[in-house]
Amino acid sequence: MAFRWIGKSEDGNTVTLKRLEGCPAQTPLYATPEWAKNNSDVVRVGIVLDVETTGLNQAEDSIIEIGLRQFLFNRNSGEILTLGKSYSSFQDPGKPITPEITELTGITDEMVAGQNIDWTQVNALLEEASVIVAHNARFDRPFIDRKSKISAERVWACSLKQIDWSNKGFTSSKLELLNIYHGFFTDSHRAINDVDALLYLLSLSDSKSHKPYLAELLSNARRPMTHVIASSAPFESKDHLKGRGYSWDSTNRFWSKIIFKDEVASETAWLEETVYCGPFAGLTRDIALVDGFKS
Repeated sequence: MAFRWIGKSEDGNTVTLKRLEGCPAQTPLYATPEWAKNNSDVVRVGIVLDVETTGLNQAEDSIIEIGLRQFLFNRNSGEILTLGKSYSSFQDPGKPITPEITELTGITDEMVAGQNIDWTQVNALLEEASVIVAHNARFDRPFIDRKSKISAERVWACSLKQIDWSNKGFTSSKLELLNIYHGFFTDSHRAINDVDALLYLLSLSDSKSHKPYLAELLSNARRPMTHVIASSAPFESKDHLKGRGYSWDSTNRFWSKIIFKDEVASETAWLEETVYCGPFAGLTRDIALVDGFKS
């Protein structure tokens, strides 16, 4: 599909970007409190969540800011019905924030000094949710799971991996760029700003299906996943594996990839033809829905 840039002028010479104020998520006209009460069987609670951290090491680094917001959605259509409660807080990591993280997020030692996340409030919000959404859940989830038993028991959905942005004409799946492509911007890399930006983005409609992006995300979040491990893969196949989206596990020394379970047959066929030149010599491990994007 050709590249799309929403907000471009008719002559194609300029692009207009608007600052996102709050979270003006698009909701259907029918989404009244009365409708939600009368159709409670299809109404579900979701959470969009984001964290800023002292670094990328999920075992050693710490959260320095959290933001999350509830929303009600129609489980059949994927439409956002209304926004709910929110929570945001800084967290003092107990050590200086590096200049690189301050440059990225704007968060300073002074801003977090003496601040603590109220995990009771966080858990109360997560308890009500049937799905937790993050843009790159594989990064956010391990940080939250370390602090919240509720998080570890919930289904997580990843708007980075479980929406096919490329097929929709967008050359990058980074949230900051997706926002710009859709004609708006916000102060990125601040937790609640990214939460509201993502929630608004998910309420917008796909140009082909005319359904909100959230519908595709929820559909894929319900699809079982499988971990494909290309163990004993020949060294000379590494470029093929990397190009196919496999990652190298330096500890266990194998290439692996997480795919939808219904794609396993075609994936193993590709491995047999391209990598092993014979029978599939690797492993496949099914992943429970609640275990998606765990560390």
